[in-house]
Amino acid sequence: MKVGSAGRSRQSMIFAGIFLICLVLIKPVQDRFEARTGEPEPDPDLLYFSSPAAVKRIALGYDKLFADFYWMRAIQYYGRREEADKRPVRFKNLHTLFDITTTLDPYLMDAYRTGSMFLGEPEPVGAGQPEEALKLLDKGISVHPKDWRLYYDKGFVHYLYLQDFKAAGEIWMAASRLPNAPYWMAALAAMALSKGGAVEVAIALWKRQYEETSRADVRENARNHILSFQVAKELAVLEGLIAKFRAENGSFPRSLQQLVHSRAGRYSIVDPLGTPYDYDPETGNVWLSLDTKIQYKPIPQAYKEQLRFTIYD
Repeated sequence: MKVGSAGRSRQSMIFAGIFLICLVLIKPVQDRFEARTGEPEPDPDLLYFSSPAAVKRIALGYDKLFADFYWMRAIQYYGRREEADKRPVRFKNLHTLFDITTTLDPYLMDAYRTGSMFLGEPEPVGAGQPEEALKLLDKGISVHPKDWRLYYDKGFVHYLYLQDFKAAGEIWMAASRLPNAPYWMAALAAMALSKGGAVEVAIALWKRQYEETSRADVRENARNHILSFQVAKELAVLEGLIAKFRAENGSFPRSLQQLVHSRAGRYSIVDPLGTPYDYDPETGNVWLSLDTKIQYKPIPQAYKEQLRFTIYD
């Protein structure tokens, strides 16, 4: 007797339901067996279905239903801390669970974003697998190439977990050009690039934001960063001149005026808004005055090191 399409569909649904029930029961049945025998499995982190392609074939077209199951399974796997403590590797299968989930439902955005956070976070809170987090996000970006959130998360992994500030800045810079990217993305890129050493790019980004934004608060923030970079550069120049003066004369200059007397107009001894820099002739230290009108933004050490250049008279 031939079975109609409706009958086949119902049979498939029944089979999928039974299969899901079996998946759900595997863990409690295994736990009960181990409790009674006192002999746990050699690998308490055993994952019975680890191939995304195989699970997709088993799903028989009910991909989203299976994706929801694996999504919940991943959340539970991450959340059960007492189980994690018993595993040889605390979260060995976490990336596999998220890989299966996103293969079954490539549009489940939370799986990419939350998954990358769980994977990237250092142990014992997370899996300590930032490279797996990046793979998951790249998989999401291949499906959603215009979603700025995935690029933001990718830059976050590079910045916070891998300490690769330059890579983070470049990713955020690319994200800032996407149609729906928020206004602060370019500023974020600038900060990351300056910390990573790409100073000129960072300054250019701040200037672009200052010139293009229509928001007063964003414009003011960009202005303060631009002024702070200028202050850092001027102080570095003065420090270099002071060191050179001491090497030639055996002592520090009595004042900044004496330091630049023969170099009138070439070096500034006041900040960009006109307040004189403070100077201690006993130690040779120079710094931004507390009376300044500049809202100074701290400059990363990586940038300051780039300013240690030779001064030619």
